[in-house]
Amino acid sequence: MIVARTTVTSSPSARSVLDSVRTLLPDIAASAGDVDRNGAVDPGVIDALHDAGYFALLQSQPVDGVDADLEAYLSATRELSAACTSTGWLAGWLGVNSWGLSVRDPRVLDEIWGAEPRALLCSSYAPTGRLHRRDGGFWLSGRWSRCTGARHASWLSVAALRVGADGAAQDFMAVLVPSTDYVVEPTWKGLGLRGIGADDVVVAGAFVPDHRAFSWLDLDREVSATALDRLPQPTVFTLAGTMPLLGAAQRAVQSVGGAEGRAALNSIAMSATDIELSLLQIERNVGDLVCCVDDGGHPDTALVLRTRRDQVMACERAIRAVRAVSQDAGHDERLIERLWRDVQTARKHVSSNVDQVLSVAGRCALGLSIDDLIW
Repeated sequence: MIVARTTVTSSPSARSVLDSVRTLLPDIAASAGDVDRNGAVDPGVIDALHDAGYFALLQSQPVDGVDADLEAYLSATRELSAACTSTGWLAGWLGVNSWGLSVRDPRVLDEIWGAEPRALLCSSYAPTGRLHRRDGGFWLSGRWSRCTGARHASWLSVAALRVGADGAAQDFMAVLVPSTDYVVEPTWKGLGLRGIGADDVVVAGAFVPDHRAFSWLDLDREVSATALDRLPQPTVFTLAGTMPLLGAAQRAVQSVGGAEGRAALNSIAMSATDIELSLLQIERNVGDLVCCVDDGGHPDTALVLRTRRDQVMACERAIRAVRAVSQDAGHDERLIERLWRDVQTARKHVSSNVDQVLSVAGRCALGLSIDDLIW
C-alpha cells in the first residue's frame, strides 16, 4: 500500500478544508458504484463539498475566509478521485473553473458571486462559438461539447472567435454567460467517468457585454490579479486533469490484497513508486511556480515546460499502474474494471497528450527552438 506524501499547505483555512473533505471520503467511496451505474453524482455531494470549503480553494473572490490554495486543491481533488474518480473529476473541474477570474473586469466577480457565493462555472475552451460586435458588447452563438458539470453550474465560461463582417476571425476570446442564456443538452455517454455529466451547452444567441468578454491579448496589460491567478492557465488546467488519474491509480494499488509471486509483487512496488515519484515532482513544480508568482515574477518557459512534462508523465504512470494491477490477482475485479474505464476515458483529455508534450520537451533538452503554440 502506498503512503502518499501529504502536501503542507500555506494557510490554516486550507488545511481545515482538506480535513473536512477527508471526512466525506468514506461515503463518497461507498457510493462510487452507484455513481457509475446511475451516471450521475448526487447533488448532495456537491453541497457537502461546498460546506467543506472545497470550491473556495481556487476561487478568485475569497469566500468564508478560505484563501486560494493550489496545493490544497490538488491534494483534495486527488483524494476525492481515489474515493470515486467521477466525483473527483467533476468536482475538480467545477473547482478549477472558479480560478483565474481576477484578471478579468472586477464587475465579473460581483456578478458571479455577489448574490450567490456558491455559484459554479462549467467551461470549454474549444473556440466553437462566434462573436459578432454589437454596441456595448458582442452577440454570441455556438455549441460547446463535453462541458463537465454543466447541470451543476450557473455560469458558462467558454472560448469563441470574434469574427468581422466578412466572416474572418479577428481574435480568440473567452466569454462568461449566465445560465439564463444557454441550454444544456444531455449528450454525455462516456464508457468511464460516467457521473461527470460532460454534456453539450448551446447558446442560440445571447448578448455578452464588453466586461464579460476577455481577449488573451489583454494579458499584457496591468491588472490587479491575485498572485495565484497569475499562474499560467494551461499549467493549472492540465494539473487539474492529472489529479483524478493519480487518485484512481492510488485506489487501484491500495485495493490489492493478495498478490503472490515475485513478478506480481515487483509490479505493485513499481506502481507505488511511480505514483510517489509523480506526486513529488508535481509538489516540487507547484512549489516553484507559486514561489515565483508570490515574488511578483512570471514563470519562464523552462519551468512551465518542466511542469507540463512531469504532469503528462504522471498521467502515463497512473494509467500504467492501473493496468499493472488489473493484470495481477488479488484485487477487487469490479473496482479495477471501473477504474480502468475511468482512466481510459480521462486519458483522452488534452492534459494527457503525452506524445506532443514529450516531443516539445525533447527538442528543448537538445537546445532546439520551440515554436509550438500549444503543448
